[in-house]
Amino acid sequence: MVKTVETTVMENAKSEMQIKKIFGNITRWLMEIYVLFYLCIFPLSLRDKYYDILTFRFALFWKPTLAYGCIFLVLVIAYLLCDVLYNKGEIKKKLPQKLKAGIKSASGTDIAFTFLILIFTISTVFAEYPYEAFWGDRGRSQGLLLWLMFYIAYILITRFYRYRKWHLYAFMFFSCIVCLWGICNYFMITFSMFEETSDEYKYLFVSSIGNINTYNNFTAIIYGVVAIAFMLSKKGFEYIYTFAVLIIATLAQIMGKSDNILLSTAAVWALIPLLFIKNRSQIYRFFLMILIFAGALKGLFIIDQTDIPNMNDINPSTLIALGGKSFMTAVIVLLLIGTSAAFIYSCKGTELSDKAIACIRKGWLALILSGLAIVIAILVMANTGVYSELWEPYSNLLIFNESWGTFRGLIWKMGLTYWKNDATMFARIFGYGPDTYYIITMDRFFDIMFQNNYGYFDSAHNEYLEYFITVGIAGLIAYLALLYTSLKTMLLSHENGSWMIAAGVIAYAVQAVVNIAIPITTPVLMVLMFVGVAAGQSSQNYSLLS
Repeated sequence: MVKTVETTVMENAKSEMQIKKIFGNITRWLMEIYVLFYLCIFPLSLRDKYYDILTFRFALFWKPTLAYGCIFLVLVIAYLLCDVLYNKGEIKKKLPQKLKAGIKSASGTDIAFTFLILIFTISTVFAEYPYEAFWGDRGRSQGLLLWLMFYIAYILITRFYRYRKWHLYAFMFFSCIVCLWGICNYFMITFSMFEETSDEYKYLFVSSIGNINTYNNFTAIIYGVVAIAFMLSKKGFEYIYTFAVLIIATLAQIMGKSDNILLSTAAVWALIPLLFIKNRSQIYRFFLMILIFAGALKGLFIIDQTDIPNMNDINPSTLIALGGKSFMTAVIVLLLIGTSAAFIYSCKGTELSDKAIACIRKGWLALILSGLAIVIAILVMANTGVYSELWEPYSNLLIFNESWGTFRGLIWKMGLTYWKNDATMFARIFGYGPDTYYIITMDRFFDIMFQNNYGYFDSAHNEYLEYFITVGIAGLIAYLALLYTSLKTMLLSHENGSWMIAAGVIAYAVQAVVNIAIPITTPVLMVLMFVGVAAGQSSQNYSLLS
């Protein structure tokens, strides 16, 4: 009798293992396809050039993601059915207990994201325009539907995806294609993308991304990822590969011709000495990274002085103009070349002591704080009229008024005026409705926009202000909590891939202060962030911050 029971138990255990293995392989295979598609193929996907890029990319994300959600629901049902048929329902019996354990062990990111979706739903249900809030079709298609798909993607990736290092390197490769396309566009090589359109669009749309602001939030992501990949890369092919991608990403950042990249690049540079420098070789690599950026500025400025046609001809880049012609840029380039050469000669990856690392971090933090203090002082003086003659040449960048940042000052003023004068208490907490900034400005500020030929404003051009107005204080807090908990998981991981992704997310998050969220690129950001969380959750035993 004992033997029969033991045999039965062993057979049941074997059946359970086989069922789990079969369905585990299926789900992992499906999720690898999903992740690789959105990291590699999605950024290059077009249907009718730039004419329908927003609607096409929006549909290319929400429809397959919804289908994936349905497929996985069917797989769960099939999994339980196989358990009943071949395993006498042993898995099903344990299910309630596992669900309770799963709820108790929910991560901070799980909780933050769930609350965010709940707030988006409340905001949509009680919105003055619920249909528009659901679809986001009066803005940038960032309504409730898209966020529900992000939530589905998060659940699937963090539960069923298994991180592979080469997936991230594949993302870098395909991102290089996006960047090289943009670099070609900078030199007016358009690949017939602008046929039957006005010539002005050649200076406003680039690569497979479209609007140049959106292109810059994509280049911010890839620059952050590859910067850390380069810092942590091993000698040989990995070093050469990441170095090549870094050069391409740097050129793409600068040739995007937006001052936004100052924020994203500065965020990455600020992060590296604080978290990632462990040996002398990495110090050299950091200097080399800055050298590439400064050298690219100088080189592009020189090219701009020739007869070679480029996007600077009509709308010059402030960054290239000021950085390229600056005497200090040339000095920095020469100093960095000398310093880098000295490090190459004197060190061979020697590990730094804990005391030395602590000194580097403290010194760099002091430098960052000093730099911020100087920037704040300059902004205060520029906006209060102190030494006004010094700041006049840079007024577009330093002086905040309605025309600042291509009328971002006016756009932000409209949103805050609505919130102060018209928003109900409920709207202040839960917002006017996801992605309804266009409706707010059109209903209340139509005359101001069109009498002055501003066109229309369908986005705040500041993601955090956008969430503050459209999903309220609660929505903004939940979104910031999602970013914080995700980054915490990634940075407390021992997985290099999570650190790379964290840098890309930070670069995006910083430039988002003056940029827009749009499903041409946000699916890439979200899928990448979820991959970083999935990789980071594998181990929390090692702290990068220690």
